[in-house]
Amino acid sequence: MDENKKSFFERMGEILNAPLPGTQSESIPTAGSSPDDETKEKADVNDDSLLARIKDILNTPLPGNDILEGKLVDLEASTVEITEADVTENWWEDDWAVFKAHQEQDRKGLNIKQRQDQEGFAQYQELEREQFNAYQAKEFELFQAQQQAKISWIQHQQLAQAAGVQVAGAVPPPAPVAPLPPEMPSPPWVS
Repeated sequence: MDENKKSFFERMGEILNAPLPGTQSESIPTAGSSPDDETKEKADVNDDSLLARIKDILNTPLPGNDILEGKLVDLEASTVEITEADVTENWWEDDWAVFKAHQEQDRKGLNIKQRQDQEGFAQYQELEREQFNAYQAKEFELFQAQQQAKISWIQHQQLAQAAGVQVAGAVPPPAPVAPLPPEMPSPPWVS
């Protein structure tokens, strides 16, 4: 079939079904072989199952593999065998002591963190207490000012009545506006 008349899928199939470069073993004709022998060998290669071809690929040594095998032999020779004489009788006590030391170190770390958290919380509470006390002091000053204004108004009314001035229906002055409560600091666990 002409190359130009093949469909896209036919050309794609040929590309996908073609062997990868370097995976095909090229047979070199020997002096006593005939062209029929070559086609027979090619047919045998094509008749191999996929599994056999995969096994061949996997069993083919990789380049540089001989270096790795030499190193592997060196590692095996340098491996030291541990015998019962090399292990102390109280090995588990040593492991237990290391484990307990690890846990104690973690416990100390937690205690330090909690102490820092408590110090931060105590500072937050002190700041909150100072702001609240300052707010209450302002409220108290306003209350005193309001009471002083009422006392002055009452005294003024009493003086006006003593002077014979009619003060019926008089209204005391309005109370001063109380300040808004302070904005409390945000607690340390929020930030």
